[in-house]
Amino acid sequence: MATISPEIQHLINLTVKSAVDAAVEQFKKILPPPEPSINNEDFLSAKQAAHFLKIELSSLYSKVEKSDFPHYRSGKRKLLFKKEELEAYVAASRSKSKQEIADEVTNDILNKNGNYRQLRNR
Repeated sequence: MATISPEIQHLINLTVKSAVDAAVEQFKKILPPPEPSINNEDFLSAKQAAHFLKIELSSLYSKVEKSDFPHYRSGKRKLLFKKEELEAYVAASRSKSKQEIADEVTNDILNKNGNYRQLRNR
């Protein structure tokens, strides 16, 4: 078996490396850019979202169908939810206490009466 001199082996390695680098560059031009990665820690699955909201999975799907919940799709079927957006949804649906309602009514009456008095005094 014939041995290859180190100089020839080095030239072969450089030629192969150059050819591989050129092929990689050509593929980079042809292939679409990679999609931005989604950090799975930022998203909840449908099952996790239902558990987080303390509702049945079927109720979650119903709300998604009605577009009540902000959601994302990974592929054609998999639903994903951002925990922060679910928290905001829950916070937005907060019911006011009787005291808060009474305070608002009182403020509205005082403001209206104040506006009425200002108009009357003109």
